[in-house]
Parts: sequence; C-alpha cells; structure tokens
Amino acid sequence: MNTHPAPPAPSVGFIARKIEVMPWALWFAWHPVTTNSGERVWLKKIYRRCINTYVDFDDWKRYEYGNIFDVLNE
Repeated sequence: MNTHPAPPAPSVGFIARKIEVMPWALWFAWHPVTTNSGERVWLKKIYRRCINTYVDFDDWKRYEYGNIFDVLNE
C-alpha cells in the first residue's frame, strides 16, 4: 500500500502569448473561401491576410479574406 501523498497539480502560471496580424495582400482564391462579410468567393482576386497566434512554443496560422472595403476599413 502506497502511503505517499500525490504530487501537487502543476500550475499554469504565466503563458506567453503573441498575436501578429500581417498586412492585407492581393490573392487569387483558387479554392472556395468565405470573406469577413460572409460572401463565398472562388476563382477571383481578393485580399487575404495571415494571423499568427503564438502560445508558448506552439503557433497557429489562420487566414482572413476580404474585399477592398475590408482593407480600406482598417
């Protein structure tokens, strides 16, 4: 029978986070995508930007798609 107490649960503590939003760039939608306004676009030139999220040693990359009005709005 083990009489030793269980080790304490690890604490989360400080987690380094960083989000980088890249600038909009003209891109040819060679596969169907949904823009920020909800429009489905395919086989057209639209604007796309990459958003990188870094958490500790992991990173996630996602894309946003928009038209010229989305670019000018920012």
